[in-house]
Amino acid sequence: MLLAGCARNPGEEKGLTQTFKATSEFSTRTSLDGLNVLWSSADCISVFSSSCTGGEIFTIDPADDGKSEASFSGSSVGDGPWYAIYPGDGASSMADGAISLFLPGTQHYSKDSFGSLDNPMVAVSSTNSLAFKNLCGVLVLKLKGSGVVKSISLTTSEQEALWGQCSVSTDYVSEPELVLTGTVDEPRRTLTLDCAQGVELGDEAVQFYFVLPPGTLSGGFSVSVSDAEGNEFVKESKTSLTTSRGSIKRMADLVCKLGDAGWLGKDVYGVYDISGQEPVPVRVFGQGDQLALRSGNTNAFRIQSLAAANALIVRYPSGMTEGGTYDITLESVGTTGVTPGQVSVVLVKSDGGKLWLEDAKNKLGYIIAGQL
Repeated sequence: MLLAGCARNPGEEKGLTQTFKATSEFSTRTSLDGLNVLWSSADCISVFSSSCTGGEIFTIDPADDGKSEASFSGSSVGDGPWYAIYPGDGASSMADGAISLFLPGTQHYSKDSFGSLDNPMVAVSSTNSLAFKNLCGVLVLKLKGSGVVKSISLTTSEQEALWGQCSVSTDYVSEPELVLTGTVDEPRRTLTLDCAQGVELGDEAVQFYFVLPPGTLSGGFSVSVSDAEGNEFVKESKTSLTTSRGSIKRMADLVCKLGDAGWLGKDVYGVYDISGQEPVPVRVFGQGDQLALRSGNTNAFRIQSLAAANALIVRYPSGMTEGGTYDITLESVGTTGVTPGQVSVVLVKSDGGKLWLEDAKNKLGYIIAGQL
């Protein structure tokens, strides 16, 4: 059941309203203007007092849309001190010196920021000025590549919750602390970012913002990127991640390929034309061919055919990582169909001792033997 509002004598308090001026810390709202955070016309807050523990919803003055300070008005909650939560909702309440709130398991994409209503804040004041404080931190995934992203799921590797019922004590001095109070079950280990109509990837990285409760993901996490056709790109990080209140952590660019499972699904060594819907073999390993692999400061991969008297040699640097861009050298002995020279490639995938290298400029893909 929804919590009731404030109990009042209708004859005494009918029509009484209050107005608060609200400001927020850096990176606490949906629209970012440089380093400033701006309020929007859809914003509302919940305000509580000792005589109104159920709270009241206060709505923004439409004239303050896009400003860093905004006025919020609503039915009187009595005398201060006052306690406020953003975003406002009828389910939050105050009891025993703490405010309860709920972090949803689905957030919403917003260009170059987090989604509307996704980042909670708290304020405590004895005046009508509410200085809101962040309760969560922000993780920014930066994706480039191809495809249209419909959703991204972030899943913890250990039994750690990313959403659910929370509480925050109202007696903090400078730093409020958000505490997850719900059970850590399987669903709460995954946080989903809904990208609505979809976000198209390209050569420049697109930023996707996740609002995370403070804490450490001790075993790392995995990211699953999906498109409307059900194609999925999964990347796992085994490095622990710590998020703190009011901080933004940006990850390194990650190359994400959606809708081209035909290319990344190929496992036969060789070179492929990937300009069309399906990869077309240019020079691939076949019956009668031999493979050779040499390592050093520069690795050399070779497909050679004694019967056809030809060989393709790919020389590539050591120390490559997925998502990185590298120069490789192509050499042909005899007729291989591959033009010799140096090309720039991205290491898109590494699995089972194979490396998938993509030359976006010439629309060629290379599958070679190698370990990272």
